[in-house]
Amino acid sequence: MNAEDLLRRYAGGERNFHTTDLCGANLREVDLSGIILKKAILSEVDLSGANLVGADLNGVVLKQANLDGTRLNGSHLIGADLYAANLTNADLSGVILWRAGLKKAILYQADLGRANLDEANITEANLSRANLRGAKLSKANLSQTNLTEANLSRATLLETKLILADLRGANLELAELIKANLTEADLSRANLEGANFSEANLTRVNLSGANLTGVNLHRANLIEAKLILAGLRGANLEQSELIKANLTEADLSWARLYNANLSGAYLRRAILTDVDLDSAVLRGTDLVEAKLNQVKMNNVDLNWVTMPDGTVHF
Repeated sequence: MNAEDLLRRYAGGERNFHTTDLCGANLREVDLSGIILKKAILSEVDLSGANLVGADLNGVVLKQANLDGTRLNGSHLIGADLYAANLTNADLSGVILWRAGLKKAILYQADLGRANLDEANITEANLSRANLRGAKLSKANLSQTNLTEANLSRATLLETKLILADLRGANLELAELIKANLTEADLSRANLEGANFSEANLTRVNLSGANLTGVNLHRANLIEAKLILAGLRGANLEQSELIKANLTEADLSWARLYNANLSGAYLRRAILTDVDLDSAVLRGTDLVEAKLNQVKMNNVDLNWVTMPDGTVHF
């Protein structure tokens, strides 16, 4: 079947074209709303600007397809193969992309609001400035993905892989990232206010200049993390691992650090007003010029701590 046959039959009222092979076809700006293309082969097809609202595209192969500006809202793409597809400015709001393959896909400024991307493979994709507000991304793989300035507010990312992901300037306000893996990810200047990172792996992550107001980092792994100038006011860091973390000039006012491990951490010029450090480990921590006001420090390990005045506590 070629593009002309498909359009003629569609115009005649036919909708079911499952398993059709249309590799490389030109379907630019066509109206195919409600079409059934389940398991169809559409590699390298040009569907830019097309209307595929409410389409059944489960299991479809759209490798390297051009979907620039395509309307796909309300469609189903369960298990679809979108390897290296161009989805720039595409409307994917509310789309079901469960277990879809989006490796190296271009989703620049795409609308994925409320989309279901659970268990999807989105490694090395470009989601810069994409809208993922309220999206479901649990157990998805977003390693090495570009998410700069993306909107992930209220998104669900339970046990999601974000290893080496670029999230500079992204919005993750009130997002759920319980047990997520963000090893060596870059979240500098990101907005993480009220987000839940409980038990998340944030080893060597860059959170410099990030807004972490009221964030939940209970039992999170922040070993060697960069938190320079980070805003952590009211954050929950109880039982977290902050070994050798760099918190230079960070604002930890009203933060909870009960039983946290800050061994060898850098807290130079950090603000620790009304902070709970009970049972915390501060062995070898650098507190030079740090502001400690009304700090709870019962049962704290202060061996080899460099105090705010520069003296070393033995």
